[in-house]
Amino acid sequence: MKKMHLKHRKKFPILKYFIFILLLFLIINFIFKDIKLGSNEKFIKQLLHQTNSHIINDVDKNLFSDFVNTINNIEISQPITILDKAFAYEDDKVTQAFSYIQNNVTPNPRVYIYSTHPNESYLGKKLEGYDSDNTVVLASIMLQKKLNEKGIGTIVEERSASEYIKNNNLTYNESYKATRVFVKDKLKTNDFDLIIDLHRDSASKDKTTAIINNEKYAKVMFVCNINYKKNVALAKKLNDIIVNKNPNLTRGIYNKYIDNFNQDLASNILLIELGGNYNEINEVMLTIDVLADAIKELLNEKS
Repeated sequence: MKKMHLKHRKKFPILKYFIFILLLFLIINFIFKDIKLGSNEKFIKQLLHQTNSHIINDVDKNLFSDFVNTINNIEISQPITILDKAFAYEDDKVTQAFSYIQNNVTPNPRVYIYSTHPNESYLGKKLEGYDSDNTVVLASIMLQKKLNEKGIGTIVEERSASEYIKNNNLTYNESYKATRVFVKDKLKTNDFDLIIDLHRDSASKDKTTAIINNEKYAKVMFVCNINYKKNVALAKKLNDIIVNKNPNLTRGIYNKYIDNFNQDLASNILLIELGGNYNEINEVMLTIDVLADAIKELLNEKS
């Protein structure tokens, strides 16, 4: 009788652990039950709004996040893993309209602008006169317009990386494969002085905002792989020009070793972070004026 009593006591802790794991699973299932990655447009847009695949803020991990990551290969601190797992641009609404890109009137362009993540967005009301949402594509068009007005012939990539990814069954994390195709195509027929991959960061607004003469501006940051020394040197030159006139407007150069951001294709490719996901579009527009002046000065030095 004593032996049987001991057997029951040994089994009881195992039963407790089983009940605990079952309850934990039910709680997680309840939390995530409404997330439908294939059709929940609002959820997907929120992820795209908050995500930047090459500079993601560090988030403390915990037991809950480790458990979710283990059972579902999703890292809560990095929303990009959710996109990679279940979202490949199935919704046509996430692609951008390019109706305002006037490349046919820009012969022998000196500057080429494209966006590896064209759906990275800004806050604020939609600008009048434009079909595009407040994204880096619209910022690219604004920068193109300013540079063309200054006599710096500029074109913006007509093709959408989102569309390319969707049509070629790639994931969001393979976006640079799409724009690599675009850049290689353009380099076959053009000899640019400057190539810009325009992004916006995902960071708190105090990090991406400068106040100049009581106006809010979106800060600029350059992302480079330090192994591509000519690209880094070019970024430093442009950064220095901005610093000399507006010291608070730039966050400097962020060196990242993991990715090359297609900078191996040419020594004059720069990845520019223009503001962040909490910046208003009007703050971005103010910075574009300064950035256009700085680019003109940079290119005048090269002439």
